[in-house]
Amino acid sequence: MLRTRILTALIIAPAALAAIFLLSVEDFRWFILALVVLSGWEWANFLRLGALGRWVYGLGLGIVLYVTRELIEVWMVLSALWWIAALILILKFPNQAVFWKRREVSAILGLIALVPCGVSLIVLKSMPQAEALIALLLMLIWSADIGAYFIGRRFGRRKLLPAVSPGKSVEGLLGGLVVTLSVGLMLTILVAPIAEMSISPVSWSLVFVLIALISVLGDLTLSMFKRIRGIKDSSQLLPGHGGILDRLDSLYSSAPLFVVLVIYLAGQA
Repeated sequence: MLRTRILTALIIAPAALAAIFLLSVEDFRWFILALVVLSGWEWANFLRLGALGRWVYGLGLGIVLYVTRELIEVWMVLSALWWIAALILILKFPNQAVFWKRREVSAILGLIALVPCGVSLIVLKSMPQAEALIALLLMLIWSADIGAYFIGRRFGRRKLLPAVSPGKSVEGLLGGLVVTLSVGLMLTILVAPIAEMSISPVSWSLVFVLIALISVLGDLTLSMFKRIRGIKDSSQLLPGHGGILDRLDSLYSSAPLFVVLVIYLAGQA
């Protein structure tokens, strides 16, 4: 299993980096659209759809993204409302689990959980510091995940939300915050395009803390839906890693907030 996981990572990591640094804005848009389609195909499993229905749902999300990609403000508002609702759902889980098994509800939630991330990444790619900002976002998410894993494994005592994700601890969450903040501030000094942005270290620190927190929310939200569905992984598209949703759950929650914060702070500078 470990060997398979490493081999898969050696394939998808260079592909992701190539998409970020080498693709044009137009080609990157198609790359993101493909990710949303595949993520939608996986999400359709929560709807208990058949093979054809899952592809129809995934392609439907891709079409919505393509047609409405310019409606940035609308998608950002919908995204904010959804992730606030997701937090409430997680805190109350499993009291309302039966409601979220309803196919039409899960279909709508998939739309507002996945499409705003695609819109956000397309927006980031069109900014002057595109590659640096996308790389920074990914580094923040990875830092939160890695910090939480190792600190939680070593010092974790108090469970965070055992009904949703038994492996997560309060200590791990705090460790992830510290690691994310440290890595983020270091990158704002070392990465020229980021350092040249007129955003203060205090403002960046706020961004890093919020991204670390909402990345955990994305992870917990997917865990909640997988528990309701009774599955371990969103799919087996990535051998050793599960599915695309399993790998990008934190990105789907973090990207919209990151875009809004960066645009706002850069505009205030």
